[in-house]
Amino acid sequence: MKHRYPTGPEGETVGVRRVRLWRLRRNALRHRSHAMEGWIVLVLGVIGFIGAPLGGAVAWEAVLEARSQQQTERRLTDAVLVEDPAPAARGSTRARATVRWTGPDGTTHIGRVPVGSHMERGSHVSLWTDEDGAMTSAPLGPAAARFDAAVAALTITVGLGFLVLAAHRLVRRVCERRRSARWGREWARVAPEWDRKNA
Repeated sequence: MKHRYPTGPEGETVGVRRVRLWRLRRNALRHRSHAMEGWIVLVLGVIGFIGAPLGGAVAWEAVLEARSQQQTERRLTDAVLVEDPAPAARGSTRARATVRWTGPDGTTHIGRVPVGSHMERGSHVSLWTDEDGAMTSAPLGPAAARFDAAVAALTITVGLGFLVLAAHRLVRRVCERRRSARWGREWARVAPEWDRKNA
């Protein structure tokens, strides 16, 4: 890649070639901070290109495994209404009522669940319970589980990418401040001699 700059009164130009990875190569103008910055940027690049997609893949697998575990731990349980449902809200066909069910260990559980307003005491309803017999929500279906896994993977991948970019900017800013401070100290030492020579 060449950048052209005018150099003379007649408008002639010269080509300037951009040297890639110059911070990692030996040259007279490179300071130790340039080398340090170059290696840090290289490491951050590897993390960004490998770590971010890998983190997304791990998140995908973790969410799918958690959803699969829900499928095995949760079960439909038969419960019995112990009271007539409360009057349903206007325009609704659902009401809440107290139900009783038995857990896997034989323990009796009681809770309130939404039921049809036409149901009566003694009616049977199905509800989801966990391995301890406590009432819980229904497990996600395969499509919903894949959607959650995709969202988690994308979030982790993008988040790690932005984290790497932020770290790169921080490293560059710190290195530039140190070089600027070093240049200022060197100039403060050299400037008096320079002024005497040009006086």
